[in-house]
Amino acid sequence: MKLKTLFEELVNILKKADIENPQLEALIIIQEILKIPKHKVFLDLDLEVKDYQEAVKIATERSKKIPLAYLIKKREFFGLEFYVEEGVLIPRPETEILVEKVLQKLGNLKNPVGLEVGVGSGCISVSLLHSKKDLKMYALDISEKALKITKINAEKYNLLDRLTLIKFDVIKDDTKDLNLDKLDFVVSNPPYVSEDEYENLQEEVKKEPKEALISGKVGTEFYEKIVEKFKDYLKEDGFFAFEIGINQAEKVKSILEKIGFKNAKVYKDLAGIDRVLIASKI
Repeated sequence: MKLKTLFEELVNILKKADIENPQLEALIIIQEILKIPKHKVFLDLDLEVKDYQEAVKIATERSKKIPLAYLIKKREFFGLEFYVEEGVLIPRPETEILVEKVLQKLGNLKNPVGLEVGVGSGCISVSLLHSKKDLKMYALDISEKALKITKINAEKYNLLDRLTLIKFDVIKDDTKDLNLDKLDFVVSNPPYVSEDEYENLQEEVKKEPKEALISGKVGTEFYEKIVEKFKDYLKEDGFFAFEIGINQAEKVKSILEKIGFKNAKVYKDLAGIDRVLIASKI
């Protein structure tokens, strides 16, 4: 089969399933499965492709609304490539804002110590550690799979010596068993979708783990637990950094203000939606 024919077939499969950007996803599939650079698809359209069945299979699976990141086992985030698979939340571009703002807040602080609650694929902790060479991180998750995948990603960038991975249920477990150092910050992209909101999510988002999406009836339950359990571990000038859902800024601010964190700043994503909240006492 010629490369042009394969590309057209993949685009057709994806279009029929109403996949957004079918041409781009077809290019990604060809690049990842056949190891053909994207630009070559247009420069060498008459190239004969023999082992194309896997590419067609991936496109067919994608047409069932399985996220492409799960099918090709990777996702780019903050300039790094992360291994992902079903069972962990797929890294998203808007979460890069959270990493960027934490790094800005840390500035030139020497040897900071941070904690991530709900590490998932490790994209936040690994990106922070990769960017700030004297940072030490603790990373918690209820999921064994998440901890395993974070370890894979941390190993890839030689960061395990500064990362401590711990299985922990932020709702039920006691922090006394964690043996944490005093923290300069706590960062989290916790579940923040309410039970009602979950029903209206896109079909492919629902292919991601429920426990990484649904917070509870209200949507802010995890923020309350994280603040309650880790406020006393923060240094006097320490801060909380959260990714937040639509219309949650004021609610999360209120949770933090009740414990004296009045210096809160909210940052918008590219769509103009409040996406990140950082709060400190001073």
